[in-house]
Amino acid sequence: MRRALRLLWIGLLLILVSCAPDTLNSPLDALNPQLLLERVDTYRRLNRPVQALHIVELVAAHDGWTPDLALLAGDLRRSTGDLDGAVAAWKLIPTPGESTLRTLAQAQIELGQWWDAEDSLTKLIAMAPDDRWAQLNYGLLMASVNAQVAMPALQAASQDDAYRTLANVVNDVLERNVDQPLLPMRVGVVLADQDQWAYAEVAFERAAELNEPYAEALAYYGLARDRQGKDGGQSILRAVALEPGNARVRYLQGVHLRLAGDSTGAIDALAQAIAVDPQNPAYYAELAQAYRDSHELEQAERWFLTAVALSNGDARYQEMLALFYADEGGNLTASGLQALEQAMSALPESADARAGYGWALYAAGETERGTAIINEVLESDANNARALYYKAQIVLDAGDVDTALGLLEQVASGTSDFAAPARALLADLQR
Repeated sequence: MRRALRLLWIGLLLILVSCAPDTLNSPLDALNPQLLLERVDTYRRLNRPVQALHIVELVAAHDGWTPDLALLAGDLRRSTGDLDGAVAAWKLIPTPGESTLRTLAQAQIELGQWWDAEDSLTKLIAMAPDDRWAQLNYGLLMASVNAQVAMPALQAASQDDAYRTLANVVNDVLERNVDQPLLPMRVGVVLADQDQWAYAEVAFERAAELNEPYAEALAYYGLARDRQGKDGGQSILRAVALEPGNARVRYLQGVHLRLAGDSTGAIDALAQAIAVDPQNPAYYAELAQAYRDSHELEQAERWFLTAVALSNGDARYQEMLALFYADEGGNLTASGLQALEQAMSALPESADARAGYGWALYAAGETERGTAIINEVLESDANNARALYYKAQIVLDAGDVDTALGLLEQVASGTSDFAAPARALLADLQR
């Protein structure tokens, strides 16, 4: 019996020894935090953050959280996609440095933890007043809450070329409306125009609260959430219930329904907006997009042309029309290419429009000329997603699959409107 028990014990020891590198439960490791932390480095090199995090938490449970352990735990949680957990870990650091504060503020902004982000940004600016990123984000966050503190932050951010245009545009709205009760609404609109949807959400929510009931603010708030992949539907429905005859609310409802994939509902909502305000070109342009979504291209063309006419040839609507013709390359109406060429004369600086024009020419049979234009766009803007996508299709037509795959992978890794079709085409090619 003793011999059998001894053999069993030896067997168990062998199992523990053989599993030690992965289980990390050996007595030596448990008593030596330094060895455990060396294991963390090994696991990080092996891209095994979950195992590394487990060890960090073992050490913290044994010795308590230190700033270094909290920083490491936050980095590891972020690498696993647990941004909430990362923020919780970083907040354990009593006196974080500039780099940590910046990382913490960025995460809080991504999570929509606005007032925690305000606190982190305030500390970062106090520590590093020349940090233009911190000044910009603090200014954008506070623009709809406290214009007096937002303006100097935006002025400081405007010293950086990368932030100048955005900071100046928002600051100008603040200076012109600083004492107006609708300041948050106006800030929200300009932030939306600049694709700053997260900060626009903050502004529209504040506008809705300060002026309740305020249907347009609620509708914009819902759209801002939609643009970030959140659910803005309830706010849109409440806005429509409050003011069903408000053209702007119906327009925003139409945009919301388009984003939700309901082109039929969008067409109905936009038609109601146009019935109330038939002179607004934005409504016709959005209606055109809804018809395009439902593959009714003649109707789409008709309403794009109406938007251009009503706007007296505004470049925004000219570009929409040009890109419609370009994207529908093989489905151009009889007058499409001619109309596209006319639109191009008003859009000499638009890389997207020039890429679209090149693609339309290629689709119409002018392959050399079309390819040359797309190549010119890529020479001046190597990351233009539209031009890259069209170039991929051109080289694919020529039988160069390897080059096409590389171009499509570049587009698919981005966030442009061409990322999804690029991924779909990649999947077809890789079958």
